[in-house]
Amino acid sequence: METVTTWSPGDYLTDQAETNRPRFALVILNQPIADVEGFTRLWNNASLRVCADGGANHLYGIEIDHDIPIPDCITGDLDSLQSKVGNYYRALGVSIVPDHSQYATDFTKSLNWILKQEQLHDSSKQGTASDDDEDDDANIQKENLYGVPWAGQPGAPSWIEHAPLDIIAYGAMGGRVDQTFHAIDQLFQASHRLNGENERGGDEASQHTSSSNTTERKLMLMSEESVTFLLEKGKNIIDTPLRLFGKTCGLIPVAGASVITTKGLEWDLYETETRFGGMVSTSNHLLQDRVEVVTTEPLLFTMEMRKAR
Repeated sequence: METVTTWSPGDYLTDQAETNRPRFALVILNQPIADVEGFTRLWNNASLRVCADGGANHLYGIEIDHDIPIPDCITGDLDSLQSKVGNYYRALGVSIVPDHSQYATDFTKSLNWILKQEQLHDSSKQGTASDDDEDDDANIQKENLYGVPWAGQPGAPSWIEHAPLDIIAYGAMGGRVDQTFHAIDQLFQASHRLNGENERGGDEASQHTSSSNTTERKLMLMSEESVTFLLEKGKNIIDTPLRLFGKTCGLIPVAGASVITTKGLEWDLYETETRFGGMVSTSNHLLQDRVEVVTTEPLLFTMEMRKAR
């Protein structure tokens, strides 16, 4: 079977009506926000907004000067969160959820918090006996622990009815090199952690159909410089509107050697092996508003954001 995955990163950035915009969660990491206008548009478009520890410090510097929504949650080990920032958002009712695990970064902890909200959503929708038997004190404890009431209960946000959400991590690329590689590793883990282990339905299912359009949630890394995501095995269709993105792009074989075929690039490739120590297509150019990439292994795709002139 030929798996077809579609990517439309520009949909998160445009000012289209909310009913036409994909619902997504935005996680901001502890990196300076240079493109305030671009970030503010992304922040306003998000359905769920999470600060990973010190990311709240950078948001605070923008939020006090602009009329933008407050975050839904600040989480992490909170060792970078400034006291004045924590006090400011706490007074506004923002959930500040400490997570002192030494085996996860603040980025991972933020993803875990989002997943927990959706687990509560799923539990309340299923209406299992164990849910029905829980008393009010248990429900209150869960609400206080995770910060979001169950779907259908008073105060439950509208986004929870659209879960699972796509996730954008802002500020993941840049800063320390080890943190950048950690963010890339999160892209690899996303298929399993965010979509479940059997994301494709197994090899047996693939024998009975010739094509499948994937509908799993997406995880993307964004900054003022670029948008980056992990292409799936098979055929990938990427919407690349040149009014939003610059011409430069790259296809990086971070999963190991892969054979790729591309369409829509200035230097298209046909059944070409890409690997570290061999050919790697960096500084390639977008020629049109849609690109196709067929790859035998997961492949990192990155393209630059168009700068406002």
